[in-house]
Amino acid sequence: MNIHNKQEMDELLAALNEKEYEITEVKKGERIKNAPLPFTTSTLQQEASKTLNFSTQKTMRLAQQLYEGIDIKGNGTVGVISYLRTDSTRISEEADAAAREYITAQYGENYVSQTEKTVKKGQKIQDAHEAIRPTDITRTPAALKDSLSRDQFRLYQLIWKRFAASRMAPARYETTSVKIGADEYVFTVAASKIVFDGFMSVYTDEEDQKKGNVLNRSLEKGMKLTLKELKPEQHFTQPPAHYTEASLVKTMEELGIGRPSTYAPTITTIISRRYVAKEQKNLYVTELGEVVNNIMKQAFPSIVDVNFTATMEGLLDCVAAGTVKWKTVVSNFYPDLKKDVDAAEEELEKVEIQDEVTDVVCDNCGRNMVIKYGPHGRFLACPGFPECRNTKPYFEKIGVPCPKCGKEVVLKKTKKGRKYYGCEDNPECDFMSWQKPSAKRCPKCGEYMVEKGNKLVCSQETCGYVEAKESEQE
Repeated sequence: MNIHNKQEMDELLAALNEKEYEITEVKKGERIKNAPLPFTTSTLQQEASKTLNFSTQKTMRLAQQLYEGIDIKGNGTVGVISYLRTDSTRISEEADAAAREYITAQYGENYVSQTEKTVKKGQKIQDAHEAIRPTDITRTPAALKDSLSRDQFRLYQLIWKRFAASRMAPARYETTSVKIGADEYVFTVAASKIVFDGFMSVYTDEEDQKKGNVLNRSLEKGMKLTLKELKPEQHFTQPPAHYTEASLVKTMEELGIGRPSTYAPTITTIISRRYVAKEQKNLYVTELGEVVNNIMKQAFPSIVDVNFTATMEGLLDCVAAGTVKWKTVVSNFYPDLKKDVDAAEEELEKVEIQDEVTDVVCDNCGRNMVIKYGPHGRFLACPGFPECRNTKPYFEKIGVPCPKCGKEVVLKKTKKGRKYYGCEDNPECDFMSWQKPSAKRCPKCGEYMVEKGNKLVCSQETCGYVEAKESEQE
């Protein structure tokens, strides 16, 4: 039934409080959850972003290191994963047989997959390389932990678990659907529990980790229930979420834009050129990005189109296969492009993006300094250039007072690019922290607290006080 306003809701709640509740139907069934396919470049970048919080660039850099070789004690330098740029989920017969033998020995024969489903459907793929997998499944993450850096280990562990899971049997759930009657009103509840974990004994994703409804006791038709609480909740349609690196890679793959080797460079380029800004995990279009996009859509509508790149990729595949001559492709494309470029040079107006003015005052001339962008990122410059050439480093304020002197804490970087937090009044104030400090003080010892994941931890190691970060936000 549809509830149109609060008055109807209040009337319904009043009526339901006086009803008797009884189970009118109980249905039991079984469903299976199939094992995931092994990683391609795209799915590896997506999963590493979601579970390890790695950027696509970092994921590819670490994967390249694992592919080129790791110095393993007693074995020399060994490549521990297969080629990292692939859109195929195919696995060689030797690797498949070795994985099944390993799973049988470690988990039991009933954990081995009985199917051979290893290929993505519904889109064209280049099958030159296998899926991303460990070169030797017996080389477990635990065995290599001492030979890998922390991030290398986490990525290798993700690849190893995904490949092992792809050769394993599906997980099986027992499902229960219950209908609860209250006179003319009917409520439904569904619950499930795992009866055979299968591949989930090795690998689980975000969806698997979400806790569903679990029945604490068996329910039977005709049982009387006691009402404990009614929760009236109103849900609104949410706007689409901002892109993250993971969701952008997924969308590019679905639209056929680019190849496995181009996803990471594409994202890195649009961020470095300030068309897109990254905050936390979300990607936001900047003012510069909006202007450039509008100009491109105005001057080159045929190129700034999601189908253009995919179509061009298809034509280039035909050139590679020898079914289309490359001169035909160029002669069909270039004249229109040259015409658009010539028209754009004459008609498009020059666009200037105003510099962002800050509250930092120039030491030489007293003007408010502005944010400029250089090869190494943002910096402060005097708007009076070239008369005044004063510049300063730009530090992003995090909105937390310095625990030592009370001035602003800012985000800084070491010469090697590692982020840390320090006082804006450095060198007069020597406050520094590798973890992001919080404005909240430790209730136990009075020291400042730092953020570690979803928790607030006392900066004084001997104190040991910890609390959930959500409590600070509330």
